[in-house]
Amino acid sequence: MFSGGRAPEGYKGSGGGWSSLQHTAGEEQDHIGLFQKPSEGAGDRRVRSGEQTRRRILETAKKLFVERGYFNTSVKDIAREAGVSPATLYHYFSGKEEIAGEICREIVTTIRKSIERAIEEGQSAEERIKRIMLELVSLAWEDMYAVKFAVHTRHTLNLSLCSEEPYKLLRSFLSEEKKRGNIKDLSEDLCAVCITGAPVGLARLKREGTIKGELTPYVEELTRCMWRSLRP
Repeated sequence: MFSGGRAPEGYKGSGGGWSSLQHTAGEEQDHIGLFQKPSEGAGDRRVRSGEQTRRRILETAKKLFVERGYFNTSVKDIAREAGVSPATLYHYFSGKEEIAGEICREIVTTIRKSIERAIEEGQSAEERIKRIMLELVSLAWEDMYAVKFAVHTRHTLNLSLCSEEPYKLLRSFLSEEKKRGNIKDLSEDLCAVCITGAPVGLARLKREGTIKGELTPYVEELTRCMWRSLRP
Protein backbone atom coordinates (compact mmCIF):
# COMPACT_ATOMS: atom_id res chain seq x y z
CA MET A 1 0.00 0.00 0.00
CA PHE A 2 1.82 3.12 1.16
CA SER A 3 5.53 2.82 1.98
CA GLY A 4 6.40 2.07 5.57
CA GLY A 5 2.88 0.99 6.37
CA ARG A 6 2.02 4.53 7.42
CA ALA A 7 -0.81 6.69 6.25
CA PRO A 8 0.20 9.62 4.07
CA GLU A 9 0.36 12.98 5.75
CA GLY A 10 -3.04 14.54 6.18
CA TYR A 11 -4.91 11.25 5.71
CA LYS A 12 -7.66 10.89 8.31
CA GLY A 13 -9.20 7.70 7.03
CA SER A 14 -12.80 6.62 7.41
CA GLY A 15 -14.77 3.89 9.07
CA GLY A 16 -12.28 1.55 10.75
CA GLY A 17 -9.43 4.03 10.23
CA TRP A 18 -6.07 3.54 8.61
CA SER A 19 -5.20 0.41 10.54
CA SER A 20 -8.12 -1.47 9.04
CA LEU A 21 -6.63 -1.00 5.56
CA GLN A 22 -3.13 -2.25 6.44
CA HIS A 23 -1.89 -5.69 5.43
CA THR A 24 0.32 -8.02 7.43
CA ALA A 25 3.94 -8.44 6.34
CA GLY A 26 4.29 -10.54 3.19
CA GLU A 27 0.55 -10.58 2.53
CA GLU A 28 -0.35 -9.90 -1.08
CA GLN A 29 -2.38 -6.75 -1.47
CA ASP A 30 -5.99 -7.05 -2.53
CA HIS A 31 -6.80 -3.71 -4.07
CA ILE A 32 -10.30 -4.87 -4.92
CA GLY A 33 -10.88 -5.46 -1.23
CA LEU A 34 -10.46 -1.76 -0.56
CA PHE A 35 -13.73 -1.06 -2.32
CA GLN A 36 -17.22 -2.32 -1.88
CA LYS A 37 -17.79 -5.24 -4.20
CA PRO A 38 -20.78 -5.04 -6.50
CA SER A 39 -23.72 -7.02 -5.24
CA GLU A 40 -24.49 -10.30 -6.95
CA GLY A 41 -26.48 -9.83 -10.12
CA ALA A 42 -25.42 -6.22 -10.67
CA GLY A 43 -24.19 -7.05 -14.16
CA ASP A 44 -27.51 -8.65 -15.01
CA ARG A 45 -29.34 -5.57 -13.80
CA ARG A 46 -27.18 -3.34 -15.98
CA VAL A 47 -27.90 -5.51 -19.01
CA ARG A 48 -31.60 -5.49 -18.25
CA SER A 49 -31.59 -1.73 -17.82
CA GLY A 50 -29.81 -1.33 -21.15
CA GLU A 51 -32.35 -3.56 -22.89
CA GLN A 52 -35.20 -1.56 -21.37
CA THR A 53 -33.67 1.70 -22.58
CA ARG A 54 -33.19 0.32 -26.07
CA ARG A 55 -36.77 -0.95 -26.14
CA ARG A 56 -38.10 2.41 -24.95
CA ILE A 57 -36.24 4.18 -27.76
CA LEU A 58 -37.68 1.80 -30.37
CA GLU A 59 -41.25 2.07 -29.11
CA THR A 60 -41.03 5.86 -28.89
CA ALA A 61 -39.60 6.15 -32.40
CA LYS A 62 -42.28 3.87 -33.83
CA LYS A 63 -45.01 6.03 -32.31
CA LEU A 64 -43.45 9.29 -33.53
CA PHE A 65 -42.78 7.97 -37.04
CA VAL A 66 -46.47 7.09 -37.36
CA GLU A 67 -47.88 10.23 -35.75
CA ARG A 68 -45.51 12.86 -37.18
CA GLY A 69 -43.96 11.13 -40.16
CA TYR A 70 -40.43 9.81 -40.50
CA PHE A 71 -38.91 12.94 -42.02
CA ASN A 72 -40.63 15.20 -39.49
CA THR A 73 -39.13 13.28 -36.58
CA SER A 74 -35.57 14.04 -35.47
CA VAL A 75 -33.19 12.11 -33.25
CA LYS A 76 -33.64 14.83 -30.63
CA ASP A 77 -37.42 14.33 -30.76
CA ILE A 78 -37.04 10.60 -30.17
CA ALA A 79 -34.54 11.08 -27.35
CA ARG A 80 -36.68 13.70 -25.61
CA GLU A 81 -39.86 11.62 -25.80
CA ALA A 82 -38.00 8.49 -24.66
CA GLY A 83 -36.52 10.35 -21.69
CA VAL A 84 -32.89 9.87 -22.69
CA SER A 85 -30.14 12.13 -23.99
CA PRO A 86 -29.18 12.12 -27.69
CA ALA A 87 -25.80 10.71 -26.61
CA THR A 88 -27.54 7.76 -24.96
CA LEU A 89 -29.61 7.15 -28.09
CA TYR A 90 -26.46 7.14 -30.22
CA HIS A 91 -24.97 4.59 -27.83
CA TYR A 92 -27.61 2.11 -29.01
CA PHE A 93 -28.25 3.25 -32.59
CA SER A 94 -26.29 5.07 -35.27
CA GLY A 95 -29.31 7.21 -36.15
CA LYS A 96 -32.99 7.12 -36.97
CA GLU A 97 -32.32 5.13 -40.16
CA GLU A 98 -31.05 2.23 -38.08
CA ILE A 99 -33.96 2.62 -35.67
CA ALA A 100 -36.48 2.41 -38.52
CA GLY A 101 -34.73 -0.64 -39.93
CA GLU A 102 -34.77 -2.39 -36.56
CA ILE A 103 -38.49 -1.65 -36.12
CA CYS A 104 -39.11 -3.09 -39.57
CA ARG A 105 -37.15 -6.27 -38.84
CA GLU A 106 -39.04 -6.81 -35.60
CA ILE A 107 -42.39 -6.44 -37.35
CA VAL A 108 -41.33 -8.88 -40.07
CA THR A 109 -40.26 -11.45 -37.50
CA THR A 110 -43.43 -11.12 -35.44
CA ILE A 111 -45.80 -11.41 -38.39
CA ARG A 112 -43.84 -14.26 -39.97
CA LYS A 113 -43.82 -16.29 -36.76
CA SER A 114 -47.54 -15.70 -36.27
CA ILE A 115 -48.36 -16.95 -39.76
CA GLU A 116 -46.02 -19.93 -39.41
CA ARG A 117 -47.61 -20.85 -36.09
CA ALA A 118 -51.12 -20.64 -37.53
CA ILE A 119 -50.21 -22.81 -40.52
CA GLU A 120 -48.44 -25.37 -38.37
CA GLU A 121 -51.20 -25.68 -35.76
CA GLY A 122 -54.15 -25.71 -38.16
CA GLN A 123 -55.51 -29.11 -39.15
CA SER A 124 -57.27 -27.99 -42.35
CA ALA A 125 -57.20 -25.14 -44.84
CA GLU A 126 -60.22 -23.60 -43.15
CA GLU A 127 -58.67 -23.76 -39.70
CA ARG A 128 -55.30 -22.44 -40.90
CA ILE A 129 -56.87 -19.43 -42.61
CA LYS A 130 -58.98 -18.67 -39.55
CA ARG A 131 -55.95 -18.96 -37.29
CA ILE A 132 -53.94 -16.61 -39.52
CA MET A 133 -56.71 -14.02 -39.33
CA LEU A 134 -57.03 -14.39 -35.56
CA GLU A 135 -53.27 -13.91 -35.17
CA LEU A 136 -53.37 -10.75 -37.28
CA VAL A 137 -56.32 -9.30 -35.38
CA SER A 138 -54.44 -9.91 -32.15
CA LEU A 139 -51.25 -8.29 -33.46
CA ALA A 140 -53.11 -5.27 -34.80
CA TRP A 141 -54.99 -4.84 -31.55
CA GLU A 142 -51.91 -5.14 -29.35
CA ASP A 143 -49.64 -2.90 -31.43
CA MET A 144 -51.49 -0.70 -33.90
CA TYR A 145 -48.42 1.51 -34.31
CA ALA A 146 -46.50 -1.48 -35.66
CA VAL A 147 -49.23 -2.16 -38.21
CA LYS A 148 -49.44 1.47 -39.29
CA PHE A 149 -45.66 1.62 -39.59
CA ALA A 150 -45.64 -1.51 -41.76
CA VAL A 151 -48.46 -0.24 -43.98
CA HIS A 152 -47.49 3.41 -44.36
CA THR A 153 -44.06 4.46 -43.10
CA ARG A 154 -42.12 1.63 -44.69
CA HIS A 155 -43.26 2.79 -48.16
CA THR A 156 -41.77 6.22 -47.49
CA LEU A 157 -38.49 4.61 -46.47
CA ASN A 158 -38.57 1.96 -49.20
CA LEU A 159 -38.36 -0.77 -46.55
CA SER A 160 -40.04 -3.39 -48.70
CA LEU A 161 -38.92 -6.25 -46.45
CA CYS A 162 -41.24 -4.89 -43.78
CA SER A 163 -44.09 -6.82 -45.37
CA GLU A 164 -42.51 -8.72 -48.25
CA GLU A 165 -41.32 -11.77 -46.28
CA PRO A 166 -44.62 -12.54 -44.48
CA TYR A 167 -46.53 -11.77 -47.68
CA LYS A 168 -44.47 -14.30 -49.65
CA LEU A 169 -45.06 -16.89 -46.95
CA LEU A 170 -48.80 -16.32 -47.09
CA ARG A 171 -48.88 -16.45 -50.89
CA SER A 172 -46.93 -19.72 -50.86
CA PHE A 173 -49.38 -21.23 -48.37
CA LEU A 174 -52.38 -20.15 -50.46
CA SER A 175 -50.79 -21.49 -53.64
CA GLU A 176 -50.29 -24.92 -52.05
CA GLU A 177 -53.85 -25.03 -50.74
CA LYS A 178 -55.15 -24.08 -54.17
CA LYS A 179 -53.13 -26.85 -55.84
CA ARG A 180 -54.61 -29.36 -53.41
CA GLY A 181 -58.10 -28.16 -54.25
CA ASN A 182 -58.73 -26.94 -50.72
CA ILE A 183 -59.60 -23.37 -51.77
CA LYS A 184 -60.98 -21.73 -54.90
CA ASP A 185 -58.78 -21.01 -57.89
CA LEU A 186 -58.41 -17.32 -57.08
CA SER A 187 -55.46 -14.96 -57.27
CA GLU A 188 -53.09 -15.51 -54.34
CA ASP A 189 -52.55 -11.76 -54.20
CA LEU A 190 -56.27 -11.07 -53.89
CA CYS A 191 -56.68 -13.72 -51.20
CA ALA A 192 -53.66 -12.47 -49.26
CA VAL A 193 -54.93 -8.89 -49.29
CA CYS A 194 -58.33 -9.98 -47.96
CA ILE A 195 -56.88 -12.26 -45.29
CA THR A 196 -54.49 -9.61 -43.97
CA GLY A 197 -56.41 -6.40 -44.59
CA ALA A 198 -59.73 -7.36 -43.02
CA PRO A 199 -58.33 -8.29 -39.56
CA VAL A 200 -56.27 -5.09 -39.40
CA GLY A 201 -59.29 -3.01 -40.38
CA LEU A 202 -61.43 -4.72 -37.76
CA ALA A 203 -58.92 -4.04 -35.00
CA ARG A 204 -58.67 -0.40 -36.09
CA LEU A 205 -62.45 0.06 -35.96
CA LYS A 206 -62.52 -1.40 -32.47
CA ARG A 207 -59.69 0.81 -31.27
CA GLU A 208 -61.36 3.91 -32.71
CA GLY A 209 -64.59 3.06 -30.92
CA THR A 210 -66.66 2.38 -34.03
CA ILE A 211 -67.21 -1.20 -32.91
CA LYS A 212 -68.87 -1.41 -29.51
CA GLY A 213 -68.76 -4.34 -27.13
CA GLU A 214 -66.65 -7.46 -27.38
CA LEU A 215 -64.47 -7.93 -30.44
CA THR A 216 -64.67 -11.74 -30.43
CA PRO A 217 -68.08 -12.11 -32.17
CA TYR A 218 -66.94 -9.81 -34.97
CA VAL A 219 -63.72 -11.78 -35.43
CA GLU A 220 -65.62 -15.07 -35.57
CA GLU A 221 -68.07 -13.72 -38.14
CA LEU A 222 -65.23 -12.24 -40.19
CA THR A 223 -63.38 -15.56 -40.37
CA ARG A 224 -66.59 -17.41 -41.32
CA CYS A 225 -67.27 -14.94 -44.12
CA MET A 226 -63.71 -15.24 -45.37
CA TRP A 227 -63.87 -19.01 -45.49
CA ARG A 228 -67.22 -18.98 -47.32
CA SER A 229 -65.60 -16.85 -50.00
CA LEU A 230 -62.56 -19.14 -50.33
CA ARG A 231 -63.90 -22.66 -49.93
CA PRO A 232 -64.20 -24.67 -53.16
